[in-house]
Amino acid sequence: MSINLRWLTFSPIATIASEYLDVKISAITWLANCATLIYIAISASTGWVFERYGMKACFLLAAATNITGSWIRYFATFAPVHQRYPIIMFGQCIASIAEPFIMNIGTHFAAVWFATHHRVTANTLQALPLGMIVATLSMPKLVPTAEDVPTALWITSLISTVFGIPFLFLPAGPKIAPTKSAKVTRTRFRQSLKSMLKIKNYLLLIIIFSCNFAMFASIVAITSYIFIPQGYTSVEVGYASFVRIISGVVGAILAGRITDHTGKHALVLKIATPMVVITTVILYVQDLANSYAFVMVSCFLNGFFVFLVLPVSLELAAECTFPVSESVSASVLWGVSQVVSFCSTLIMDALRAGPDASPAYNMKHALIYAIVLGSVGCIPTFFLTSDLKR
Repeated sequence: MSINLRWLTFSPIATIASEYLDVKISAITWLANCATLIYIAISASTGWVFERYGMKACFLLAAATNITGSWIRYFATFAPVHQRYPIIMFGQCIASIAEPFIMNIGTHFAAVWFATHHRVTANTLQALPLGMIVATLSMPKLVPTAEDVPTALWITSLISTVFGIPFLFLPAGPKIAPTKSAKVTRTRFRQSLKSMLKIKNYLLLIIIFSCNFAMFASIVAITSYIFIPQGYTSVEVGYASFVRIISGVVGAILAGRITDHTGKHALVLKIATPMVVITTVILYVQDLANSYAFVMVSCFLNGFFVFLVLPVSLELAAECTFPVSESVSASVLWGVSQVVSFCSTLIMDALRAGPDASPAYNMKHALIYAIVLGSVGCIPTFFLTSDLKR
């Protein structure tokens, strides 16, 4: 939670943050983009670090970097105005090292600690964007003016510290393995990379996962840019983002329970991904209704379907590539998805309308791109099979 909260500290209050840091709004976007670049740079190495030093070492490294980077961001508030942004960017980069070591290990954590019929649910719970929920809901209220930015950074630093301490007491593994597959020795890092890239299901999942994650993350990052030109306030946009994310949590948990008990991972994806495209079209046309209630409904529907694709895809990837280490299969999925997400954020930002558009600076073209992206992520699902090997 603390990682997502730190990542999205500024996005819900982009205008206020740009005023406080005395930079353009596009510079605020780069505070989120830098995390993506860090993820891309070190994602592949997390599988090797895990193999060499173990799961607990990865968690401790993640906690240490997240805590350190968060406090660097806070101490930047004591610097002169023209020095604040580079110091905060440096802290953001340090803290961003944590994310791949948490996200990439999550699938393996579920495999080692949980029984077969609980794995997708466990994957879902560890991937829940609780920090996004807190950020989008609380930041507009916590930071009504530029003078309140230091308070927000202090609170996020404190949360990062509190949430990092429990990793010191986390055991390296369970005393009794929950399943036989949990005791199976995984293939080595290099061999894993070679073998899983020959598996058709896994290659399809790379496309499905990366496109849907990119759509989810990119729209989260530009939500305020979508709705504020339509006349909505930052608080109203925060509520809309909250609804989109919380509905994604509900959808992911329901999908997790269904796939845990049925094993129909591919079927769930074949139903969900077309709905992602349909609900993104609804998100595109919501301004025609000129109704805040319709905005909330469109955000709810889109979030519900797009987020559930992620944990189900991660778990199916672990199944179809077994005995490849879950940390390696997840690392590649997350790494590719971060590349697509980074490019998508840049493309969507570039597709922002100009001051002469109606309404000015609207994101209609960016949403068309999101629809195309969702369609690309939908097509491969029709060739998937539920190849369960564990």
